[in-house]
Amino acid sequence: MSFIKNQKNEYTFLGSLLLALLVTAPVLAVEQESMKENKSEVRTWNDFVTDLLKLHERQIKDRKITKKEKHGGYSSEPKFYLEEEYVDVKTGKLLSRLQWEREKPENIHAIEVFVHDDQGRVIRDYSASYLPRYRNAPSQTLIFLHDYKDGVHAFRSFDASGDRLFERCQGKYDGKEIDLRLDEDELEEARYQKRAFNKGVMTSAVYLHCFGEIEETAELYLTPN
Repeated sequence: MSFIKNQKNEYTFLGSLLLALLVTAPVLAVEQESMKENKSEVRTWNDFVTDLLKLHERQIKDRKITKKEKHGGYSSEPKFYLEEEYVDVKTGKLLSRLQWEREKPENIHAIEVFVHDDQGRVIRDYSASYLPRYRNAPSQTLIFLHDYKDGVHAFRSFDASGDRLFERCQGKYDGKEIDLRLDEDELEEARYQKRAFNKGVMTSAVYLHCFGEIEETAELYLTPN
């Protein structure tokens, strides 16, 4: 999830997303009302959380881990949740971060799970979070697929329904610093330009270098693994 080399900040990207979530909570609440009618999506997103908890359990099962705990919350409820971080003792890498509601400890509030390669780099990470007082379905689900190629770090993000949300590539390509970002609307336009005219950012050398080896769909990862 992180494109920041400093290990201290390696896992901060979701924190920024959760902050944005709080700012847009009223809008998300409206969206959640509409989600009530989409029973299939509600089930899919809640199942995603269940499967994410299972992945968390599998990852820590045969490892020696350090568990760190702290309370956190919001201005009105500064101790709304208990946060747990699970760190692999051997590698020092963060495996997962879970938040549980303090008043109802059986309720997961947010979860992040990180999958690393043999070099200790994050190659996939997943997250889901609920609004503080709304549990019909998660307000946000994210799947990140990463690649590291010749001086760049690129990732694609999807939600648990498989919709592509965002892409970013940062590093050095052809001797130049790059920081390429495409949001959902820009991705739609770029796909159209490529499909209709075989031009645009998705046909560029830098884009192909960054994203050429990352899966274009999240089909293999809608059940976190």
